[in-house]
Amino acid sequence: MKEKFDSFTPFLQAVLLFTIGAVSFILISIIVTLVMTISYPEMPVDNLTIQLKSFPVQYMFINFMPFQLGFLLTPGIVYSYLTKDAEKIISKPKLSTIVWSLLLFVSVFFLLPFISEINLDITKFLGVYEGLVAAKEIADEQLTSLVGKSGSMSFFAALLIIGLITGIAEEFAFRRFLFHHMLNSTKKLTLSLISSSVIFALLHFNYIQILPLFSFGLVLGMMYYVSGSIIPGIIMHALNNILNVYWLANDNFPSWMNELDLVATIPATVLLLGLIVFRFQTKNNQMKSEK
Repeated sequence: MKEKFDSFTPFLQAVLLFTIGAVSFILISIIVTLVMTISYPEMPVDNLTIQLKSFPVQYMFINFMPFQLGFLLTPGIVYSYLTKDAEKIISKPKLSTIVWSLLLFVSVFFLLPFISEINLDITKFLGVYEGLVAAKEIADEQLTSLVGKSGSMSFFAALLIIGLITGIAEEFAFRRFLFHHMLNSTKKLTLSLISSSVIFALLHFNYIQILPLFSFGLVLGMMYYVSGSIIPGIIMHALNNILNVYWLANDNFPSWMNELDLVATIPATVLLLGLIVFRFQTKNNQMKSEK
């Protein structure tokens, strides 16, 4: 199977994997829906509003989990298997690069409010601010209702599906498959990072926060490339999702997340600049030692 896969063009390889993802999504969706409707006959299958309000756990299993496991995770795992013996195009895992990648995530995480402010200014300039905010408020209300209060069954289901499973699935899909495949095909790091991050941001359909999502994608792509492992990205992505579910359930988002706070922004900026300088110095030293 690997030999057959290698004989395809990069475009056909991507089409094949997307097809596998679509078929997996449909099959898992059918199975989960059947299990839930048999287990909960009182749940209306054709009324999503009632599902959302009265059956939040079942709603997440039916509407969230099949997409994550089928369309995102399955192609990523299949691609990992088919390319595990291929030529290495990312760094070999080392403690120093893993620590660097984790610190990179932390620095950008604390810069997200600053990036969000830039995003808001752009939407105001384009005249789409009010419409995007209204859509975001509706989505937030639905998600708050879905997650429920801390300690509820829906809260724990959200931690599992929105937090853990989504973090794993998106890293396999967008970094291990999409970014890796683009980099392997084009050999252009910047193009692969930007392209995969744009797709990652667009597919979240949250355009009032598209710049933070794009930045998030860039950082996770760099983490994978520099650390040489998908694991650090999975851990930080899942932790980010779990934290947001927890804050949402407790209605307790930190103040620095909701507005620009120099106490968080300045140290994060210094850390980010330091990491960039360290990375360039390390690369230069490697190039000198190879000469």
